[in-house]
Amino acid sequence: MTERHTPPTSGITFPTKVDVWLLLVIAGALVATLASVYTAYRTDPAEARFALLIGGATWALVAALCVPCDYTLAEDRLIVRGGILRYRIPYADITDIAPSRGIWSAPALSLQRVKISYGRFESVLISPRERERFIAELEKRVQAASRV
Repeated sequence: MTERHTPPTSGITFPTKVDVWLLLVIAGALVATLASVYTAYRTDPAEARFALLIGGATWALVAALCVPCDYTLAEDRLIVRGGILRYRIPYADITDIAPSRGIWSAPALSLQRVKISYGRFESVLISPRERERFIAELEKRVQAASRV
């Protein structure tokens, strides 16, 4: 009996996993920003406005690079979304998929990551909430793309 190949379902989105320690660091930084604005306001309201402007701009940049953060297995490519940044990686270009705990900057909010190598020398680190399921689904799609 011959085995029939059924194409993988398209359009699965995996949200990022978020480490608790990272949330605590972000919350601490936000509290520190607000505390500095409050302290500055008590001594010099003009300085407080400047601190609020700088702090607000910093937080806007962080949000623009982090929210939303998810990974979509589309019909013919992986779409990595980290705020305003987008990576569109055709399955046929993916050369390796491996669990990672790399600490390099990436569209990932956890250190439990997946390293995806593509092209000749490119790679991206991501942190899907369901890492094992994500890897299995991505591997299916990469294998199907290599058969074409």
